[in-house]
Amino acid sequence: MAPPHIVSWAGNEPPLSPLSTTTASVVSIDSITSDTSLTIPESSHPTLSQVKSINVPTILGYRGESGVQPARGDPFTRHDKYYFKDGNITFLVDGTLYCVHRYFFGRDSTYFSTRLDHLGIREHEALSIIVSLADVERKDFEAFLSVLYPDDFEEHGLSYEQWKSVLHLSTRWGFASIRKLALRTINPPTPFDQLLLARSYSIDDWVLPALAALCERTVPLSLNEARLMSVEDVVLVTTVREDIR
Repeated sequence: MAPPHIVSWAGNEPPLSPLSTTTASVVSIDSITSDTSLTIPESSHPTLSQVKSINVPTILGYRGESGVQPARGDPFTRHDKYYFKDGNITFLVDGTLYCVHRYFFGRDSTYFSTRLDHLGIREHEALSIIVSLADVERKDFEAFLSVLYPDDFEEHGLSYEQWKSVLHLSTRWGFASIRKLALRTINPPTPFDQLLLARSYSIDDWVLPALAALCERTVPLSLNEARLMSVEDVVLVTTVREDIR
């Protein structure tokens, strides 16, 4: 085995880039565990036909190492905060690249660990592909990353909407500890909001208190609220309110 390469932290070594987007291929996260084998195009700039062959829903373009603004139709940009020089997995979300650490995703999420294991790349090695999260919104992903990489370990300082994003992705991807943190921290502003969250993310302990509060409040259900609730919940609330009256 070759001896490890030793690098001094002194001096002004040029920064290392974890991934060149001019040589990386973009692969949909869902295609990683498909029945067919994953084939990465060898071209430095995959063609549209190559992109379609690996099941990438939307490809917008690439941004090179030089930092020059991309031409029109080539809008990939690196996130100014969540693109780490020592990151070893790069996600593409809504035209923005996030280079983060695969360890956290493989350790805490079965959803990601099964897909990353399928690639057969050792944990310390950087992925040579960009993983597309095509159906994830930037606001949700950045709120999630702010919990994974907190500026303050005692106080996250997220808004209610941001905690909803964290709850959404942690539930979807199976990050159990982050979901527990979101449930401990999030503060629904109304019983109606509490009920919607309870039904959407299977928070059984919240259902009865939310329904009771809706039954007891002075204002009846609005048309918009009724549209967003299940038929069973609407009938229950209106029936109990009538009995109370």
